[in-house]
Amino acid sequence: MISRQKIFVGVLLLAIIATTVDALTPVRKCGNGKSLPLSVQVNDCNELPCDFWKGTNTHMAIQFVATKNLMSSIRSKVHVTTMGMELPQGLQEEQSNVCKNLMFGAYCPLYKEEDVVYHLTMSVQEALPEVPVRVEVSLIDETDDEVIACFITDGRVKK
Repeated sequence: MISRQKIFVGVLLLAIIATTVDALTPVRKCGNGKSLPLSVQVNDCNELPCDFWKGTNTHMAIQFVATKNLMSSIRSKVHVTTMGMELPQGLQEEQSNVCKNLMFGAYCPLYKEEDVVYHLTMSVQEALPEVPVRVEVSLIDETDDEVIACFITDGRVKK
């Protein structure tokens, strides 16, 4: 049974998304053929490439739909590709734990077809060269290693 609070949060979320449709960050599908999230907002980026500033945090709001009932262990994995090399972005436990970073009062366990927004904070290392980068983000159900959603966006590291 869906609670009134979840219905309210869903309606509120839809209203927010409807007013910010023009501000969403362009993304494309990952090579694994998995579903795209419903929407992605990287910082204030609404056209590519997005700017990733050294020594700061990049914030991503990733709206996705749960693929099954009772999802309670979801992680994000981030890979950055630059100059032909793929580098896993080492996220701390607190950052990569999707359930601990859900927005608008949502919480785990998630239920099939529940629409939620995950807030990912990713630090941009000072050591990264100032070159174009491709950022791939996957949301993974850890109970069976199923990719729930995956996207790629382009950016450039700046000082």
